[in-house]
Amino acid sequence: VECGAPGCTSPGTKKCSRCGKEAYCSADCQRKAWSSHKLVCQSANTAESELRECMRQGKLYSARRKLPECGKLSAKLSEEIEDLVAMGVHSEIIDGALRCESVGDMGKGYVAARALTAGEALLFDTSFLFAPCDGSQAPHFLMAEKLAKRLAGGARRRSAKADTQADFFYNTVRALPLKGNMDRSSVESAKLDDDMREQMLICSIVEGSALYCSEELNYMALFPAAAYFNHSCVPNARVESSRSTLIVRASEDIDAGQEVLISYLPPA
Repeated sequence: VECGAPGCTSPGTKKCSRCGKEAYCSADCQRKAWSSHKLVCQSANTAESELRECMRQGKLYSARRKLPECGKLSAKLSEEIEDLVAMGVHSEIIDGALRCESVGDMGKGYVAARALTAGEALLFDTSFLFAPCDGSQAPHFLMAEKLAKRLAGGARRRSAKADTQADFFYNTVRALPLKGNMDRSSVESAKLDDDMREQMLICSIVEGSALYCSEELNYMALFPAAAYFNHSCVPNARVESSRSTLIVRASEDIDAGQEVLISYLPPA
C-alpha cells in the first residue's frame, strides 16, 4: 500500500488510528495529509463503538450481546452496562418484534410487529422498583415507600442518577395503568393532602403493574415497559425475570398483528 500523502511513493506502513483505512509512511506525511484526509476520516466502526452506541440508546440487551466481541474490554464494559441496568429506566423491543398500541377494551397492549418464532426474545426491561412479597407488608406498599424516599429530600440536586429516575417516574411510570384499570381522575381528585394522594396513586400503579419475578420467587418488581402486556390464562409468551431485569419470550410461533399475552400469575 502506497503512502496516502500527496506526492509520496513510499510504502504506507502506519494506518490512521481513527479510521484505520488510510496508511502513511511516517507521522510527518500523515500531518501533511491531514487537511484533506480529515474531510473523509470517520471513526472505525469497532465492536466497542457499536456497543457504546447501544448503551447511549438504552439498548442494553443488544449491548450485552456484543460483549463477547470486545475482548479485554468486556469486563469494564459489562460493569458500565450493569450500572445502566441499575438505573431501572431502560427497556428495549428486540429486533423490532413488537408494537405497543390500542387493543380495544384492554387499552394498550403489545402486538407482534412481524412473525415471531417460539423461544425468540421480544422485550428486555429493567426494574424501576422491587420488593419482597413474602413479608408482613404488601410489596406495593414497600415499593411506594421506596420511591417516596428516592424522590424526597432534594436527592435530585445531589445525584444525577436520582434526577434521571425522577424524570422517568414523572414522564413514564406515573402514566402506567392503575389497578383494575381504575379511573385515574378518581384518585387525582380525592380529598386528600398532596403527599397522601401521590402515595395512593403510586400504590395503585404498582399494584396494577408489578409482576412476580420468575427467577426470584419471593420478589415482585415493576418493569414499566412490560406493564403494557395484557394477561391471559393461556398466554403465548412467557416472562423470565429477576428483581433487576426481565425478558419476555414467545412461547409459540405468533403471527404478525396478533396480540402478545403473558400470565400475571405467580410462577408455578
